[in-house]
Amino acid sequence: MFFLGSGGGLNLLNVNPGLVVWTLVTFLVVVFILKKFAWDLILKAIDDRTAGIEGEITKASTLRAEAEKVLKDYQDKVNHSKDEALGIINEAKSDASVIKNKMVDDANDEIRKMREQSLREIELAKTKAVHEMQIKIAELSVQIAGEILEKQLKKEDYSAFIDKELSKLERI
Repeated sequence: MFFLGSGGGLNLLNVNPGLVVWTLVTFLVVVFILKKFAWDLILKAIDDRTAGIEGEITKASTLRAEAEKVLKDYQDKVNHSKDEALGIINEAKSDASVIKNKMVDDANDEIRKMREQSLREIELAKTKAVHEMQIKIAELSVQIAGEILEKQLKKEDYSAFIDKELSKLERI
């Protein structure tokens, strides 16, 4: 009821000297007890906590630096691998192009050789056919001349004979 004023509310502006003294004495006793028994423990706990936090910060910095180094190494390896892969791909493309060109050249050479061989065979067959034809014509000419000489034919017989021999030639 000390704090209640005339209106029934708190009267904080009225100072009670007895209360101030006892409050100050109580405060000093609590500070003395804390200083004697708990202050060192509290300061030690705060110092330990500060050291622990600083240690965690240092450890986190170290881990971060290591993580950044590992990340950089990884990125370097990835970039190196990309460059190596591009080199392998380019080399494979180059090799494929060389192989393709060689295969095309080989195929063209083979086609040229086959064509030349075919032309030689055609020319040989043509020469052989012409030669056989010449032999056949010579044989027929001799045979016709022989028959003409054996027979002294009349004009009608001679004409029939020539027609008959020409039809033989046409069949050949």
